[in-house]
Amino acid sequence: MHLYNRGSSYYLVVNVPCDLIPIYRKKQIWVSLRTKDKNIANIRSLMILSKLEHQFLVERQNMSVFKNTPFRFVIDYSGVPCPKGSFTYGEADIESFALDFCITKTEDELPTLSKDFSTLQYYKHLHDEYVLAYKNNDFHLVQDAVDIYIASHKMQTPTKECLPVFLKSFMLAYIQYLEMAINYLQGAELKRPTHLCPHMFSNEQPNSVFPVQAPYSVNTPTQTEVYKKPNLNLFELVKVYNGEASRHNVSNAQKDKINKRIETINLLLNNKKIRDITADDLQELVYLVKFLPPRLNKTEAYSNIKKIIEYGKKHPENCISDKTASDYIQNLKTLFAWACKRKYIKENPIDEIDIPVFETTKTTAKYQSFTVQQLQKIFHSEFYSKHWDNNRQRRSFFWIGLLGLYTGARLNEICQLQFDDIQEEDGIKFISINENDGKHVKTKAGIRKIPIHQELIKLGFLEFVNLMQKQSPAKNKRIFMDLVPNTRGELSAQPSKWFGKLLDSLGLKDKGLVFHSFRHTVRTILRNNNCPIDRVQRLCGWEGSNSLSEHYGTISIKVLADELNEKLVYEGLDLSHLYI
Repeated sequence: MHLYNRGSSYYLVVNVPCDLIPIYRKKQIWVSLRTKDKNIANIRSLMILSKLEHQFLVERQNMSVFKNTPFRFVIDYSGVPCPKGSFTYGEADIESFALDFCITKTEDELPTLSKDFSTLQYYKHLHDEYVLAYKNNDFHLVQDAVDIYIASHKMQTPTKECLPVFLKSFMLAYIQYLEMAINYLQGAELKRPTHLCPHMFSNEQPNSVFPVQAPYSVNTPTQTEVYKKPNLNLFELVKVYNGEASRHNVSNAQKDKINKRIETINLLLNNKKIRDITADDLQELVYLVKFLPPRLNKTEAYSNIKKIIEYGKKHPENCISDKTASDYIQNLKTLFAWACKRKYIKENPIDEIDIPVFETTKTTAKYQSFTVQQLQKIFHSEFYSKHWDNNRQRRSFFWIGLLGLYTGARLNEICQLQFDDIQEEDGIKFISINENDGKHVKTKAGIRKIPIHQELIKLGFLEFVNLMQKQSPAKNKRIFMDLVPNTRGELSAQPSKWFGKLLDSLGLKDKGLVFHSFRHTVRTILRNNNCPIDRVQRLCGWEGSNSLSEHYGTISIKVLADELNEKLVYEGLDLSHLYI
């Protein structure tokens, strides 16, 4: 599932499970969320996704009961000869029938399952639905299964007194089948069930149909009294964590990175619920995480995570760096601390373990500033030999690069600019970086006003904006309307790739040189030209220090414009060939 921004509205895109494609006759379901606001889109998507998952659940239930995947049919009992009359079956007989039902489903259906994440998630969802129904004494989900079993085995119909015992036993058998399916999808060996496992739920008394040997691990009464929050696994928990209001300023890319790390940790912990995770589990995890590969194939990991770790132990040179391993553990520590604060757990087990100090001697490439010679090479390249007025996408790239040079703004801040963001105050034209209409700013300090540099005016930026507004469709608000968001809804992916290829073509292949180098370059030039630090912070959107003197008063847009035009000067860079 992911959100896709088509410009006029967000869409929810859900992949149809492979075994349901013949029924839906499509591989994806697209649903318009009828909003441009990402926060509203997220809320609506959860509601719609819940309905779609329920639809998938019903389809899987029908497929599981009627066993004629992928196409279902209505069973006609009229042609099936059955003994006349009803019969009161004993509890031992009913238990054997339910076990036979469980064995048949296990042997016939489990080997055919596709071991992928979507199948695992839907079987978990199905399991939760059946457990909830069982706890509510609602056994209608297996009514068809009981009828089919009796008809196919030419048995007498159970009496009214006996039928509830039948339904309850088959319900337990179906839950056992689902548990075996989940374990099988997580990599456990497929074994034939030899007995019907007893279960004890919160609403069940000791004198149930089968003797109780051990309590079931779902929400005992004492847990319900102590905890007000659900007992989630780590992957479910991190989604709640990243959905907190305090995390709204974190980029989707960063959230996605954390989600993937926690999802991997969740696999290593066998999808344990957070309140079931012990300090011993976490101590072993700290040891295992360093044997993960740099790029983990999630589809393969769901069933072969143990084999992947064993391979890593034999080939440590192919594993993640110590820094990455440290990042995994740090993300886990942060999540556990948050879970403890939010009362998902009473005590933090990660406080009890010994976390080694990972060696991080390997230096990573840092962003570098461009030299004037490098800038001269970029803006005198073949690409910048003309304005590209007849090619809309290249025209967007053309101006995005120049805006990076004379604003120091982040790439995503530039890409999401709207026509309304070009404003005027006291006769000064400026760019407003804000969070209106679902736009994203990295930090609160990033919300700011950047005067439009006089060089950008000479180059014709204002004329370009006016032209785009005239050519823009009525519903479009974005200046760079031709940028297509990626699967995470980021508009900066295309320009980032374009700029990287441009640098490579010019022989500027240092890993520290990227589009973000413009931001470092602007700060370097301003610093070297003695621009006051508080004005640099206002122009570029950096957090200031804790000095109280910086929190009082404002700086007028005119002062900022004079400072920018006077101090942001690239001596030796000639752009006169681009003037209009």
